[in-house]
Amino acid sequence: MNNLRDWLEFLDRTKRLICLEGNIALEYDVLRYIEHFEGKQACFFSRPGGHEVPIAGGLLGQRQWVAELLELPVDQILPAFQRALKAPLEWNVVEQDSAAVHEVTHDKDIDLKRILPIITCHERDGGPYITSGLVHGLNLETGKQNLSINRLQVQGPDRLSILMLPRDLFAYYQAAEKLDKELPVTVTIGHDPVVELASQAIAPRDVCELTIAGALKQRPIDVVKSYTNDVHIPADAEIAIEGFIIPHKRVLEGPFGEFPKYYTGQDLLPYIRITCITHRRNPIYRVNNPSGIENVIIGGIPRESSILERMQLNFPNVLDVRLTAGGLGRFHLIVKIIKKQYGEAKNVIACAFGCHYDIKLVTVVDEDIDINDSEQIEWAIATRFQASRDLVIIQHGLGSKLDPSGDKRGLNDKMGLDATKYLGDDERFYVSRIPPSLGNVYDRLAKDSQSLASYLRS
Repeated sequence: MNNLRDWLEFLDRTKRLICLEGNIALEYDVLRYIEHFEGKQACFFSRPGGHEVPIAGGLLGQRQWVAELLELPVDQILPAFQRALKAPLEWNVVEQDSAAVHEVTHDKDIDLKRILPIITCHERDGGPYITSGLVHGLNLETGKQNLSINRLQVQGPDRLSILMLPRDLFAYYQAAEKLDKELPVTVTIGHDPVVELASQAIAPRDVCELTIAGALKQRPIDVVKSYTNDVHIPADAEIAIEGFIIPHKRVLEGPFGEFPKYYTGQDLLPYIRITCITHRRNPIYRVNNPSGIENVIIGGIPRESSILERMQLNFPNVLDVRLTAGGLGRFHLIVKIIKKQYGEAKNVIACAFGCHYDIKLVTVVDEDIDINDSEQIEWAIATRFQASRDLVIIQHGLGSKLDPSGDKRGLNDKMGLDATKYLGDDERFYVSRIPPSLGNVYDRLAKDSQSLASYLRS
């Protein structure tokens, strides 16, 4: 698998892609179809809104699909990400004119909506948004790059507003603004899905996520320098939007239906001045449902690996973690441990909150619980948790600014549940079971229901 097209062909061969024809409206309808089939089938729109550029969406609908993408068993996904975080692989630079993403160039009379089929997602959104753009930012102080997914609202033919949360790209922009300089960025759309996943890893500052993608693929990512700035981007991307984030200037952005399934309000945000758009000769425009299953998977799995790596440094007996779908792949974390000491689960809870500020609920369970099974997790809470002893509450901690239940400063209350068995009380928590037996339960299946019919007639 080398690019978006390879993945689409794979999904098609395995009967997990549907093609949609006709003039399906860019406003609402494209996302309506993607949301309907999400988790079951990916969608390919041949002429959305009458546009010549097709759209693809819903491409990572299940955790199992990620395992197939990486050619790994499902239980090896997080270890693979952990290895990649420890040993990033530097990229390989190719010539500008040889890159597929540079086959067609638009550097005059740029008009975003004429070139690209940009969709409007929700009924109250402030306008069309690019929802799957990977923003490659250049640190002017170190020359290093960062990769992130940011929401981008169309503000004009050659202008995109950008929401930057308090992470690496925002730090780059703050530093550039202090110097009264524009921040070079290039937005790419349509990639090998491994690059999308890597973009969400929690990596140290100035460790570019493209190098993590290379480590995941066990070969360097081919990159090419943008034409109008010094940012390097994946050479096999479908589309690239080059430009600069302007210092000290803001435009009105929003509302937008974000990943928690609620709208953010309007705010004044920085914007990108677009200097050039390049793309493949026949590009494919990638759409991500901002509040859908795919967004949970893309955001959740890389975060899980980073959180697990950090937690195991302090607690080697942490076996696995999972950011739940109900918690949107951000807010609710399940931690599986081999409990060894009294009070240890509460320390694990505190450690988890320190791994990422988005986390607001941590549930710690024993090694006998399948953390992919919500019923088993609920059973552990029901039978091993007492609020007066096992509940941890932290008031007014730093949380996600996109959590509608938090205050305007981004402060949230956080809760931890110790749903582990009590140490030294094995008999009390011995789980009832049917003793194992030789043979298969299907060995005694009758060929038909004749025995029932005979008994009822007797």
